[in-house]
Order: sequence, then C-alpha cells, then structure tokens
Amino acid sequence: MAFFTYTFESPTQFYAELQDQLDGGGFHDSPESQVNAFISLLVQHQDEFLDASGQDLANCCYRLFDSEMFQNNTLAIVSAILDRAIEGQEERDMWITYQILLHAGKENQKVNHWILKSEFFAKLKYQILEMDGERLQPLAVDLLFEICRVQSLTPRDLALVDEDLLHYLLDLVERTRTDADEGLNYGVIKLLLTFNEQYMLHMAACRAARQYTPSNPLLSALSDRPGASCTFGENLIFMLNRAEESALQMLILKLLYLLFTSPHQTLNDFFYTNDLHVLVDVVIRELWNLPEEEEPLRHAYLRVMGPLLANTGLKREQPAMYKRAEIIRVLSELGGDSLDDDLRMQLWEQEQLELMQQQEIHSRLWNEKTMRLTYRDRQSSNSPALKFASIQQGTSVNSTSSSTACPSPILSNVQQPQSVRGTGALNSTGSSSGSLVLENVLPHSNNNSSTNLHIHVSGAPSSRPQPARRDSRPTSPTTQRLVERVLREWLEQELKNAAAAASANSGSTSSTTAGGRNSEDDVAAASAAASVGDQRIAITVAQ
Repeated sequence: MAFFTYTFESPTQFYAELQDQLDGGGFHDSPESQVNAFISLLVQHQDEFLDASGQDLANCCYRLFDSEMFQNNTLAIVSAILDRAIEGQEERDMWITYQILLHAGKENQKVNHWILKSEFFAKLKYQILEMDGERLQPLAVDLLFEICRVQSLTPRDLALVDEDLLHYLLDLVERTRTDADEGLNYGVIKLLLTFNEQYMLHMAACRAARQYTPSNPLLSALSDRPGASCTFGENLIFMLNRAEESALQMLILKLLYLLFTSPHQTLNDFFYTNDLHVLVDVVIRELWNLPEEEEPLRHAYLRVMGPLLANTGLKREQPAMYKRAEIIRVLSELGGDSLDDDLRMQLWEQEQLELMQQQEIHSRLWNEKTMRLTYRDRQSSNSPALKFASIQQGTSVNSTSSSTACPSPILSNVQQPQSVRGTGALNSTGSSSGSLVLENVLPHSNNNSSTNLHIHVSGAPSSRPQPARRDSRPTSPTTQRLVERVLREWLEQELKNAAAAASANSGSTSSTTAGGRNSEDDVAAASAAASVGDQRIAITVAQ
C-alpha cells in the first residue's frame, strides 16, 4: 500500500518522518490515506527501528492516538485500519495492524465494538487454529479476548465458537504449560472464560424468550476430557489467587460455580484436592478482605462457597474438612446477628465439635511425644515434656517438679479462674451440672471481639446451652441470605456424611464381632489411620 520507499540513517530521522505523516505532511487527500501511509512506514522499517519487546511499537501507536488527525476522525480511521486488517495477507503487515487495533481497543473500548465484524472474527479464529507457534497466534488470542469481553456476540459470531475451537484451545493450554513465556497460556484461559460468559448470556436470552436453551459447549468439552485438562484447572485457581481485577475474578467465579453445580460427576471432581485447598484459602481470604464497595464480588465468592463445600471432594475429607475452623469463623462473622436461630445453633455446635476435635489431636500428639521419652527424661526438670507443657499452658517450669500431667492445650484456660465462669456447682464426685463458658477459646475476629463457647457438662439435668451472640460486622440482607444458603447446603451435607460414617462404622463393628476380632483394636487403628490422613500439604496463597 506504500507509494514511496524511504531510507533513514538514524532512528531520529525515522520518528521525524512518522510525526510528519501524522501532522499532514506529504500528499494525502483523506485521513484514511494518511493513516495507511503511517502504517506502511511502520511495516517497512519494523526490523530496523522497532524493538522485539513491542515497546517502540506501542509508543508509535499512542503517537497516532494523540494526533489531531485521529482525534477528529476516529471512526473513519478505525474503519480504514480494520479494512486493512481484514484484507491483509502478509504477516508483517498484519502484525502491525493488529497491534494498532489492540492498543486502540484498550485505549477506548468503543473501538472493540466497532471492529466486531463477522469477517474479522472468522479470520482471527482461523489464525488461532492454523498459525500454531507463530507470533500472530497469541496476538489473535488477545485481540479476540478484548473484542468478546465488552459486548455480546451475535448468534452468527457465537456459532463460530464451536467445540472444535474449544478443544483446540484446551489442548493449547496443556501444550504451553512449560513455556517460559506464560502470556499465551493465560491468554487462552482468559479467552475461554469470555466464551463461557458469552454462552451464559446467550442461554439467559433464550430462556427469557422461552426458546430452546442449548447446553454450554465449554462444560460439554470439559466433561468429555476427564483428566486431560489438568493444567487448565490448576492455572484457573492460580489466576484467581493472583487476580487483582474484579472483572477477571468474576469470570473465573462464574465458571467455578457452573463446574461445582453441574450434574456431571466428572465436573464436580474436576480439580485435584490440593487445588481445592488453595481455592478454600482464596475464598476465605477474599471474604475477609474485600472492601464494602466490592460487595457484588463478595456475593459471588459466597455463591461459589456453598457448592464448593457440598459438592466437591472436600465433603469426603476425613477426619475433618480442610480449614473447617476458619470456614466456621468467617461465616459466623459475615452472617451477623440476624442469622436464623436454628442456623446459629447448628453453627455453634459445629464450633464445639471443631474444638473437641482439636483437643483430641493435641492430646494424641502429647501422648505420642511422652511415650517416646525415657524415665530419666520424664524425671528431669529440663525434660522436653515439661518444656512442652509449659509452652502449652503458658506457665514456667518448676525445678522441683518431678512429673507432669498431660496438658489440655485447647482447654488450658479452664485452669485459669479469670477465664471460666461456672453456671453449676461441682458435686462431691467432681462432676458438675450446668455449663462452662470458656472465654477466648476460638481465635478473635477482625474487630477483636472475644468468642465465648458454652460447653455443657453432663450431670444434673439442665437446659440446652445457647450460643453467645457475637459482635459482628454490619451485613447486608443479600450477604446474610447467601451466608444462610451456604450454611444450609454445607450443614446438610455434613449430616449426610455423619450418617453415612455411622452406618459404615456400625457395619464394620458387626462384621468384626461376628469374626471374633477386638473392635477396640479396630477403633484404635482407624484413629491412627485418620491421624496420618489428616496431614496436609502447605499451599502458599497470595496475601
């Protein structure tokens, strides 16, 4: 398209000529011919004066956008650049033209609406499929993402996003997992997320019009690939962990919700256990840290949290769900004082159960530690046992002590009168009636309010203890409703798991008795196996 051949002795001369083209130099009868001359100059000398990083080309693009010519004729110039992109066949020309359109769309989102033409959409799809390994492929991915994220596709354009394209993109994610440049891998994942958003919009429009509602092609593609999209799942969680843009977080959460609520079991079990643990950490972190102006995003995390806890492999974890105490705490805090009383009681009972489980774990660890000590160690004032007891109880070791009892790390505050209030009198046998209030047993919330836990002590009849009201942060009706929904889904699943476990234990006990084996030995073995299975792999989560 160029009519002249230029020779420059230095970059200064090159950039001076570029500026002259933008200022109206030369013989141009229209802004369209003027911008074509500008682009032709970039195409001819890109190897000489434009660095490989793309920074020089970006500077040239913004020179164009800041020029008076572009400001006064934006639509006409964008149309001319788009026509050149559709008609262009040379890779060097398309590289420059696509870069200008990409930067223009980021500078002004209206440009992405203007450049959505079926011919260009089809050309970008072709280049993604056919230009594997070439530099135009990631550029076409980024350009298609920018086009799709700001507008709804027409049914004609959406038909181009078929399962063949989806399978190719998912395979591309797997092939590029070890690439030093992660741009293509993450760019393809973001493009798939926008396609999922487009399918959801199309399905919603069909339901509103009471038309036939098609299935989501991305979910269908993922369900057809069990075990073949591991990198996609891993990087999806990684991107959510590191994402700073609310829009990207929302796109990821929408897909996660669909995966966790899908009737296909292969999609419920799409993620590995370690990935689910990272996701739990991310959800808890975001629910605590999101500001009030990000309330819609907090609601999205709560919508995902329910099926995450109830429908995935987390529900099968033994002896307890990962980060169970933290989950209880954040839901209690977000629920506020207006939580349904039945839910509040169930949540308090979950806290009590978690407390007892933690006590058992610490006691078991203590027993295992003391069993490994010699008689001399247990009698010595410098023994590890006494040091461990002093750390757990917060007291100094008496040098005259000859032995120590097993401490109760979780309930250590019971031995401190200022931390215990009794509501019943001890009888002569040492038992009591009523309940104890253990202050500051659970971790403090963000507002530094203490948490009182009522533990009923068996003995004389007494009324059922009621959970103490918390000083909670202000909560909106929508947040409260979502928290209640999460609790109902989760606690219902917890009850099912408990019933299933009880049934299994009952069957196991009957079988053991019939065979003449010692059921107590089996219980001890099961407890030991549970303690081994409870060891977790630490996953780093962005702060």
